[in-house]
Amino acid sequence: MDTLELPLILFTLLTQLAVGLAVFAALRQWVAVEGPSTKTRNEWIAILALIGVAVIAAFFHLGKPLGAIRMLANIGTAWLSREILTFGIFGVLAAISLYMVYTKATSGWLLKFTALVGLLAVFTTGMAYSGKALDAVNNLLPLIFFMLTVFTLGPAVTAYFVEEKAYALLTSVLFPTLLVSLIVRFIIPFIWLSGNAVMNATGQNFLASPLHWLHLATLLTGLFFVRNGKKIPAWLPIVLLAGELLGRIAFFVLVVS
Repeated sequence: MDTLELPLILFTLLTQLAVGLAVFAALRQWVAVEGPSTKTRNEWIAILALIGVAVIAAFFHLGKPLGAIRMLANIGTAWLSREILTFGIFGVLAAISLYMVYTKATSGWLLKFTALVGLLAVFTTGMAYSGKALDAVNNLLPLIFFMLTVFTLGPAVTAYFVEEKAYALLTSVLFPTLLVSLIVRFIIPFIWLSGNAVMNATGQNFLASPLHWLHLATLLTGLFFVRNGKKIPAWLPIVLLAGELLGRIAFFVLVVS
């Protein structure tokens, strides 16, 4: 932390977007008679592509990429090893889901299981970043932040893969998530100010940073444009993705250790 770890920023953000898409693919079932549509297939291609880019990005964080297999050496004690394992399983399940979609033989249970494994992987990421050296986030805050990203980007980007009649389902999740995210992310820096010196410094960093306020502005923009629950403008997922990127950069750069 305290540095712009772009590989980890991309890994965490892109995997959480992939999980969000998988969750809403599981919530949204196609009509069995018609089978999966081209948009459905494209959605699972996008999920696999996001996982692939995230994994490639993560390799640039490693001092010795050829020794990457060692990341699995401490599954019993290290959340990082558990994170790598669960995202590996999620990637395999996503690939199977894509194959089943192409063959029109998939089942809702496979999609739901894939989504659950993805959420479990995000849980391990949240635990991996709640380090003891980081007083401000040595708690459930990383998990809360990451889950808010999943349920912000998931329904927003899913809008590209569904018909407009499905927007009601997406906005029914997106609007309250944006509201909760805005409130949580606005209040937390002020709570940090009341903590010890390290937490106080983290709070001051956030309140003084354009990254933090621009992130909040994107959340507020999203709230305004999905408030009627009927439409998600085509440009809005891009704005929300940019906002979550700014928020993730702030998380890595502004939290004091």
